[in-house]
This record gives sequence, C-alpha cells and structure tokens, in this order.
Amino acid sequence: MTSVVEAGTADMFGMHRFLDEAMKSPNGGSIAYRRRLCERFAARLSVNPRLHRRKVSYQGNKDVPGFRWLKYKEGFSRELVLELIQAHNPESVLDPFAGIGTTPLVASGCGVQATGIEIMPVGVTAGKAMIAAAEDVSSAAFRNVVDGLLTHVRRPGPTPTAFAFPHVRITKGAFPQCSEVGIAKAREFNAGVDSPAIQALLNLACMSVLEDCSYTRKDGQYLRWDCRSGRSRTRMHKGELPPFDEALEARLYEMLEDFDALKLLYGGGNRPELITGSSLEVLRTLPDRSFDMVITSPPYANRYDYTRTYALELAWLGYGQQDFTDLRQQLLTATVENKEKRDWLNSVYSDDCGELSRASRMYRESAVHEVLSILREHSSELSNRNVIRLIEGYFFEMAVIVAELGRVVRPGGAVIMVNDNVQYHGEEVPVDFLLADYAERSGFTCANIWMLPRGKGNSSQQMARFGRREIRKCVYRWVRNG
Repeated sequence: MTSVVEAGTADMFGMHRFLDEAMKSPNGGSIAYRRRLCERFAARLSVNPRLHRRKVSYQGNKDVPGFRWLKYKEGFSRELVLELIQAHNPESVLDPFAGIGTTPLVASGCGVQATGIEIMPVGVTAGKAMIAAAEDVSSAAFRNVVDGLLTHVRRPGPTPTAFAFPHVRITKGAFPQCSEVGIAKAREFNAGVDSPAIQALLNLACMSVLEDCSYTRKDGQYLRWDCRSGRSRTRMHKGELPPFDEALEARLYEMLEDFDALKLLYGGGNRPELITGSSLEVLRTLPDRSFDMVITSPPYANRYDYTRTYALELAWLGYGQQDFTDLRQQLLTATVENKEKRDWLNSVYSDDCGELSRASRMYRESAVHEVLSILREHSSELSNRNVIRLIEGYFFEMAVIVAELGRVVRPGGAVIMVNDNVQYHGEEVPVDFLLADYAERSGFTCANIWMLPRGKGNSSQQMARFGRREIRKCVYRWVRNG
C-alpha cells in the first residue's frame, strides 16, 4: 500500500494557477516577498490524497482505545503517526507539542524511544492516564476502585463542601446542582486514593465528562453556553444533560473495555516520556542531535484560546484565576491576549544565545513582515488590533522552535508538522512557506508540503468583505541535512 510519504502528486499547472489566485492582496499591498516564497517552494507543494481531515485531526481517534477517553480536538490521529513511523523507521521520536500524547504513545508502542513535551496539563493528564492503564494498573484493580467511586458518588448524604468544584469566573453556573453534588463526592473519593496511577485514571475519567454534563460546549475560540445556564442570551440548547454519575459510569466502563488493548498496544515496551512545560523552555535542555524524527502539530495562528475552551478541565485540575492568566501567557502565542515573550526568552537563553540569535535573525528577515506592514496600515479596520501582536509573537516564537529542532534532529532525520495557513483582513499568511524558510535556514531541506485535497474557508466576516478564499491545510516534511 502506498504510504503517506509516497502519495504526494504534483499538478504544477494547476498548482501555479491555485497560487496565482491565492497570493493576492485585497488591500492593494505588496505581495513581492510572499510571491518569492511561493516561487521558491511551489515545486515542493503537492496534493496528498492519503491525507484527509479525519487523519490529520483528532476525529480519527474518536473510536481508538484510550484516545477516545477525552474529547481533545487539538491533535492528529494514531493512524497518521503509525504510517509515518513505519515509513521512516526511526529509533527516537520527539513531539514538542504532544497534546494528549498521540505521538509518544504510538511511537513507544512501535518500540521507538519517544518523548513528548506539552504545556497544557489537560493533555498531560490524559497521556499519563493511558500510560498508567498500559503499564501500571491491572483491569481487576481498576474495576474494584471504579465500583467504590460510583458507590460513593451515589451514596445519599450531605455535599462535601470542602471538595466542591473549584469554579473560576468562566466556569460559574456550568453544572446543574445535582451534578455539582456528584462532582464534589467524586473529588472527595479521588483524594483518598493512595495509588498515583489509579488516581490519574480516576481524575481523567471525571475530567473527561465535565463538558457532557455541563451547560457548555467547546466552540473554537470560545466556550458556548446553554440558554438554561443564565449566563448567555444565545439560543443554544444542548438537550437533556446526563447526570454526572451516569456520564462518569459510562466513561469508567469504556476505560475498562480498553485496558487489554492498551496493554497490548503500548505496554511492556519503551515507556514514553511526557514532559510538562513549554517547548520554548524545554527544547533547549535536550541534547544536540538526540532525535531521528519529530512528529508534531503546533498551535495554529488562529486566535484559539485553549485556556477558555478547556476551562472546566483546568479548573478540575486546580487551576485558579491567576493560574489561567499565567498559563495563557506561557502558551505559544496564538491569541490576541498573549503578550510579547522576548524578555522572558532572553532570560531563558541567557547563558547561550546561539539558537535565539539565529531565530531572531530568521524572524527579522521573514516575509511575514510584508503582511504585518499591510495590517498596520489598516489597523483601524481590524476587528482586533492585537492580531498584529499575535502574528509577531507567533512567528518569532516559531522561529525559536524551528531553530531548536535544527539542533536536536540528527542528520538525515525528519520533521513532520501539521499546520494551517491563516488569513487576517483578507491577507493570506502562508504559514507553510514561512516556516519552510525557517527550516531551510536551520539546516533542513523542505522536501514536501503536502496539501489536503480540501482546504478550509475563511471566516464568515472576512468572506463577506473579501469573498471566499480557500486556505491551505498542510503537512510539512523537512529533512535534516548531513
């Protein structure tokens, strides 16, 4: 069967026509630098029929043992990682934006030494729970605790107020009162569990059903609210909400069903390492040339604020109001609320500024400044002027990430990255070409930019003003030079 790596096919006539249509400035600004990038990398661009949204997003994991336990949309499928591992046959793999740990878990299951770095504790909690099920906890031991938890949650009695859900401003009013009681009892029970591995599994089970039994729904940049919550005038109605205990029971028994599969797929082999932290800080601590392969998907420059969409889960994990603010600022810049990280990065790299200096130079010489110049000229027309700061921060920080990948990947090794292009005020930001430029300045050759057969549309607001424009969704393959 043809692999993902072999499947890309170029239609250069059609590709140039597509690029000619896409690379236009509706604001009358210069496209000279973006066109040069287009001419430089157009031959690497191809439509890959083996790539589709289900494979490069979390949709492909909806029915996969372990990965189906948490609705964590920021990621890609087990199938994609498995195909890439089989095509490249690496000895060691890194994912600097590991999410719930798809790359390190699948790689370790293939006998590969695997490391993941993830700053969102929601993802780390899920990944560590799957590792616990695969390596540390028997299904019999877990079943005994499951029965105890469900009995405790359903036992009549006063609400243990000391274990009430630790609401922050954005989560208040999220649950019906009956679920608030069940959640408090679950938190009380979990606090008394001695085994860290079992506690990790129970925490994930409870956390994973919070949205289901709440008046909220994740929706891109926002947490949408049901009209019954009293918090919103929207007409959204989720229908009948399952009580917390029923949702929890379904999840716990789903987890039990998956234990044997997880032990078979990921147990008894190379235990993956999951590091909690920012790649902007952690990558520089990794040794030179220590990985054969990187498979990753960084946050997109699309204004999504994961501290809002995962507010219930973060609050469950004990994040208070200030913790939310701090985490939002530590994330790779992708929202209009992110502040500049230059001073912090200077302190991180105070003893060795080689990669930071290289990244700063790559950013200064980047074609992204062509887009920034146009946006500054039209800043009064932007829905939020801070998108300028967002783009500045995103491409400076991604320059740091790519420079570090150039240091830690061995000669002949590969980086596979899933990412989307974006558009602001009608101006296309060719993320694929801009990052390919960074890669080639960091010791890689951009071998492929695989387009999905179907891109994505621009936002309804931009469509109304600038017309419909298809934005590329891509997977990149960079090969480290010798």
